[in-house]
Amino acid sequence: RLARCTRDFGAPLAIIVCADTNEVWTRKYDGKKIGDIDASIVTDHMMLAAASLGLDTLWICMFKPEAVREEFALPEGIEPVNILLVGYGAGEPASPERHAELRKPLAETVFHERFGQK
Repeated sequence: RLARCTRDFGAPLAIIVCADTNEVWTRKYDGKKIGDIDASIVTDHMMLAAASLGLDTLWICMFKPEAVREEFALPEGIEPVNILLVGYGAGEPASPERHAELRKPLAETVFHERFGQK
């Protein structure tokens, strides 16, 4: 069923992380529902727990939400936020050194007092 929603990369376990939009905390100043943030925090903690057990994970946000709702019979108000694949990786993970080349310099992303101010 997951194949109709996204790629599963052969993972033996997929966890669909959802937010309950009926119960989610809402910021009073602008009405922003924080469920996607809470779901992301939960996903991050599951990734850390899996790593502590020697398991690999892949965080998927590229999926068809309506297909997930249909395939897994999610009720009204339950929003799929992301999918966490869990298993043993097919090979060696990429070196973390690649980030030194791929990341923007901090001066382009961190500002003082006002956006754009260095």
